[in-house]
Amino acid sequence: MINKLSTLIFIFMSMLSYAQADTINVAVAANFKQTLVNLKSEFETQTPHQINIITASTGQLTQQITHGAPFDILLAANTSHPQTLWQKLHKERKLNQDALTVYALGRLVFYSQTPLKLTDTPKSVLNKAAYPKISVANARLAPYGLAAEQTLKCLNLYNLWKPKLIVGQNIAQTFQFIDSKNVAAGFVAMSQVLDKSQEHVHIVDESCYQPIKQSALRLNNKRSSYEFMAFLSKPATLAIIEAHGYLLPK
Repeated sequence: MINKLSTLIFIFMSMLSYAQADTINVAVAANFKQTLVNLKSEFETQTPHQINIITASTGQLTQQITHGAPFDILLAANTSHPQTLWQKLHKERKLNQDALTVYALGRLVFYSQTPLKLTDTPKSVLNKAAYPKISVANARLAPYGLAAEQTLKCLNLYNLWKPKLIVGQNIAQTFQFIDSKNVAAGFVAMSQVLDKSQEHVHIVDESCYQPIKQSALRLNNKRSSYEFMAFLSKPATLAIIEAHGYLLPK
């Protein structure tokens, strides 16, 4: 009798769990898309929920949310856009301050189709005008584009290269310009070049750009959204994020 009761309770709890299953719309900055693809299977294994991934630049996603896009989570590539959204939406949607959290620290790299020497730096290479054009993401829409612009200014090379920049709408498009060999080099995210030979990649000195603090914003109080935010801070999740080329927030 006890065994039958236990079985019935288990079946009931399983049915209840799946009755509460949800599909959450996660809007993700282009640089973090592949990492989220890897996290998706882990989350869907650990919870009854499914993830629907929507990707664009942080600025574009923010505009879509402002105009009513039905997203549950925003995984941005900076802190300013999520903070601005929280200030606009927190009263209406009853979002506490814990709806915001930094989930990763991005790293900027210079990616070149031409092999770089160990002694080369972005400044030494770009001073030689080794490339007719370089690619960067749109600084108004993409935090990695802003970091690239800050880096060129830090190196006193912005005015030289401004007319020679091929600008992508997001960091994924910027990477594609270079990887397809339509542009010889440019600034992209570390997470995009993990499978590239080290001689084609140079890590940009972090002192040349503002820290790329990537923030997550929970856009509602759904149980599935809370569970996703909790999932982001689990040690196993953080290990996957780190393995994809990010530093972890302190």
